[in-house]
Amino acid sequence: MNSRRKFLQLASAAPLVAAGCANLRPTTSPQSRGGRKGPKKIIHMVADGMSSGTLSCGNHFSEYTRGRALSLVKLTRMPGAHQGFMDMRSQDSIVTDSSAASSVWGSGVRIPNGKVNQNSEGQKLVTLYELMQDAGWKRGLVTTTEITHATPAGFAACTASRDFADEIAAQYLERRVDVLMGGGHKFFKASSRKDKRDLFAEFKAAGYAVAQTPAELRVMGEQERAIGIFSESHIPYVIDVKGGRLKVTETPNLAEMTRAALNQLARHENFILQVEGGRVDHCCHAMDAAGAAHEMISFDEALDVCLSFQREHPETLIVITTDHGTGNPGLNGMGSEYRDSPRLFTNTTKIKMSIGELVKEVKKGKTPQEMAARLKEATGYEASTKRMELLQPYIDEKGTPLYESYKSDTAALSQVLANYTGVSFTSGSHTSDLVPVISMGPSSEDFQGIIEGPHIFERYTDYAGIKFRNPAEALVRVAEAGGGRERVEEYWEALT
Repeated sequence: MNSRRKFLQLASAAPLVAAGCANLRPTTSPQSRGGRKGPKKIIHMVADGMSSGTLSCGNHFSEYTRGRALSLVKLTRMPGAHQGFMDMRSQDSIVTDSSAASSVWGSGVRIPNGKVNQNSEGQKLVTLYELMQDAGWKRGLVTTTEITHATPAGFAACTASRDFADEIAAQYLERRVDVLMGGGHKFFKASSRKDKRDLFAEFKAAGYAVAQTPAELRVMGEQERAIGIFSESHIPYVIDVKGGRLKVTETPNLAEMTRAALNQLARHENFILQVEGGRVDHCCHAMDAAGAAHEMISFDEALDVCLSFQREHPETLIVITTDHGTGNPGLNGMGSEYRDSPRLFTNTTKIKMSIGELVKEVKKGKTPQEMAARLKEATGYEASTKRMELLQPYIDEKGTPLYESYKSDTAALSQVLANYTGVSFTSGSHTSDLVPVISMGPSSEDFQGIIEGPHIFERYTDYAGIKFRNPAEALVRVAEAGGGRERVEEYWEALT
């Protein structure tokens, strides 16, 4: 069957080392490159799913709500900052998923989508955090997603699937990751784990300070290692918390978790910390412009914490980037000579809930008129009855779009709201963009220009004096003639 034909693999990307070398351990040497001293501390920040459009909209939102540009934008104008772009493709696609993207940083080689630091043959790769531990560096992971999610996992774990969250949680303990902060209670509690292990108790027995509430986080002592897990799944969306939509137990924000992690790590000479604003990506998957803008502000507040830390610890390198674009939102030219765009964009500040919660609210309406009333209450938008009639089939999960990526209730509602905010999305999927990289601190000049994803692993290991490379596979470049369209159609059938 043509649609089942294997993709061709071009041999242009030769393996870096022989296939049997993945179990080698590093040798270390003084931290220097070409006579320059490398950083002693590394903070790797990821605004997951942030395309240039997300960054632009986040900056507009910051100017409207905080009266200033994002610190991320202002950083680009500071002396000593460097800028570049990075190619984040995976081994088997020019569009990456988050696990393959983070794993290219975490292993130094491109792997297939869906895996965590394993190649297409299932060969386990040595992770960055294992290598850094052997070199004497402390390691931390902070995120607004479940701590077992793809991006944090890519630096420290190794599994056949990104969905093996129970296994990833256990690996964090086995590999003694020094600081863990994020969501995901269900992967640590005996009552919800398939193997019934109480990982919270096991972490505590291993000498970790354990926090499950903001109050516990605030009084966490400076133990050798620390874990803070603050929600059953992901940390709730900022927009839902601020808008009062969710009656949830208080959770710390990204800045608070980042500050706590740095407090734990600061007393050590060498550390590496990954900080992820993971819910930027989730908002963009849902085509939620207002939600993504709020998450960008949250990420920027965490960046402020890191910049403050760097001022006190100038031996710190900060690298800010993303693993891929998602949905590529853009503020469009609206009205005569596009002069309506600024006014319309201010409407994003009036929306009180995430688009997923907004769909639930709209669904309570029994008629297009009732749906319109509920939409107005939550957003300030007076949608016409005709527009709500067009939305109705998607709310009822019966809509048929011209472009299959819009076949969801959130996608349809996002298109309705685009008339109100001026912001629309290309899809709810990842994109193949070259992603921005902004760096500040010692060796930050290593991240300018157009670089490849493996470059991150190579530079970080160099700074730690590690001489090690995992085996690389050839990249999948093209599909066999005739198979492409069938594969796309199969994908959409499976999705819908």
